[in-house]
Amino acid sequence: METKHNPIEICELKFSDDDWKVTGYASVFNSVDMVGDTIIPGAFQKSLESGNEVRMHMEHLRWITPGRWDAAHEDDKGLYIEGHLTRDHSVAKDLRASMRHGTVRGLSIGYVIPPKGSKDKKGGGRDISAIDLVEVSFTATPAEPKATIESFKSELDSIQDIREFESFLREVGNFSKSMANATIGKFKTLVQSESVTERAKVMQELKSIMDQYDLRHLIK
Repeated sequence: METKHNPIEICELKFSDDDWKVTGYASVFNSVDMVGDTIIPGAFQKSLESGNEVRMHMEHLRWITPGRWDAAHEDDKGLYIEGHLTRDHSVAKDLRASMRHGTVRGLSIGYVIPPKGSKDKKGGGRDISAIDLVEVSFTATPAEPKATIESFKSELDSIQDIREFESFLREVGNFSKSMANATIGKFKTLVQSESVTERAKVMQELKSIMDQYDLRHLIK
């Protein structure tokens, strides 16, 4: 899944104190983002017509659901979306306060590009004509998301021992100590095992763990 962030001045994020309603633009058409990509009008249409739920998250953390998106449609500007925060939800309360204070600065889409859904531009970047929309998140840092992924890869490459690996899992993935140790144990089994069947089983378990913590991109 890819992500793209839009700052508050672009997404026109608005919040109603009365009914906890949120509205804004999750994506804007025909603009060139920080990696040179441009989303073409109509890109979301097929995904919206499929009826698949567009989930609401905070910073793309799928276990944090501060509310729900009730409706989304394309207009001349981009992908307009509206929804409601869950009243009395602890994260929704914090999010409400952060929006008032201006520390939550935009919306970010999580999506998959289907086959033939994009075309490379000369000089870099893509024209994106089709998007399977998965979720729309609130974000405090509307910056280029690929920089975050690269920092993960850089940290992973620099790990020298088991202790550093445990620290990486706990800091990047918010793993508990026991879960970090269990994951490390799986890696040891994977490396040491000579059985193809055993290695495949361990790899599947590792992918399940990483998927649970939204770190699937670290294991290919």
